[in-house]
Amino acid sequence: MNISLERAENAAAGKLIVTIGKDDYQDKVDASLTKIKQKTQMPGFRKGMVPIGLVKKMYGSEVKAEEIQKLLTDAVNKYIGDEKLNVIGEPMLSDDNPQMDIATGENFEIRFDLAFAPEISVKLDGRTSVDFYNIDVDEKTVEKQIDQYCRQNGTHIDAEVYAENDVLKGSLMENAEGEDALKLEDVSLMPQFFNSDEQKAVFASAKKNDDIVFNPSKAYEGRDAELASLLKISKEDAVKHNGEFTFHIDTISHFEPAKVDEALIKNVYPTAGLKTVEEFTARIKSDLEEQYRQDSDYKFLLDLKEVAMKKAGELPLAEDLLKKMVMQNAKSEETKKQIEEHFAGYLADLRWSLVRNELVKSFEIKIDDAAMLEASKRLIKIQMAQYGIMNFPEEQLDQFAAERIKDSKAYDNILNNAIDLAIVKAAKGVVKLKESKISISDFNKMFQ
Repeated sequence: MNISLERAENAAAGKLIVTIGKDDYQDKVDASLTKIKQKTQMPGFRKGMVPIGLVKKMYGSEVKAEEIQKLLTDAVNKYIGDEKLNVIGEPMLSDDNPQMDIATGENFEIRFDLAFAPEISVKLDGRTSVDFYNIDVDEKTVEKQIDQYCRQNGTHIDAEVYAENDVLKGSLMENAEGEDALKLEDVSLMPQFFNSDEQKAVFASAKKNDDIVFNPSKAYEGRDAELASLLKISKEDAVKHNGEFTFHIDTISHFEPAKVDEALIKNVYPTAGLKTVEEFTARIKSDLEEQYRQDSDYKFLLDLKEVAMKKAGELPLAEDLLKKMVMQNAKSEETKKQIEEHFAGYLADLRWSLVRNELVKSFEIKIDDAAMLEASKRLIKIQMAQYGIMNFPEEQLDQFAAERIKDSKAYDNILNNAIDLAIVKAAKGVVKLKESKISISDFNKMFQ
């Protein structure tokens, strides 16, 4: 066997040429055929007694092809490893391969196209300036979070008189004659969500046991699906019932947000040992600051990426070959069309991935179990924060984070997050941080 590489100096693509002779594969083919012979049964022959010549006739070409494929795979991978070739993707069979007759041929030449990663140099030091935004958690933001906690821990109480945001429950009857007139029980209404101010006003100061006449079609004008849901019929039928209805109020449910007291504090932070409103407010501010520091780090990573990509330069790639690699896995014309449309983005992501790997190498980053756990916890916290939950118990957080790492679908995302965290931490200790204070609204505008 002989393997040679044809590649111009620093070229983005090259060709690997493998020549295989009979001596390279025949012993393996014979051994495989012998194993098959031992298991083969045919009419007129006992198991294992089928003549080897017949076995060769039946399975020889298939076995030969399999053994050559195994030999090629092992040899190519070993060559790439031994020569320390920095390739992108898997070797791909060349279009200019000579035609092969496995059955009758003995010596074969197989050519593979290789895509090479470009040489990358990204030097970050104290002369490299990167923006870092310290987000100001103001009093208004803290109050908004407190209000959210109050609402999360609020209760519904029975009321005698309707007020905005209350929920009304009762029966609904269409003010029309005939068998088609609708009569509905156990109906819920929230007039504050009506489209019509006129229809909202009908319920102002309504009381328990009142009969309120209103027009659902006008109340939900332009929202046929909601009208149909209220009337418990199809949208097509709902629009036909465009007259007045009478709603009998059985109950009025008023939502009462929780007060900021010891009970609320303990419910939000059960293990923190907080006693006063001042301590509660300070803790919320601290949690918000931690949350927004993560946002600051994310923006820092984006800005670092831009700086690093400029330092890396053009980064030439074998674009045609890479597209062919991606296309070979496309199973439909629609998929191929999507690849064409988004291929520029794929190349951009690939270039950043190569630079990112170089940063990992230069910073000597190693992702251990502790780093994975921290990244998993961070992702869970971000997810919980979207629902206004910033006080997830640490013990449960550790447990959930550890379980998520075991999930094969989540593992790659956690690993990438751990790498990003490590890059941010390492880069902060090397580059010059151009720090500035910014409001939450102005910070968010950067992503619009």
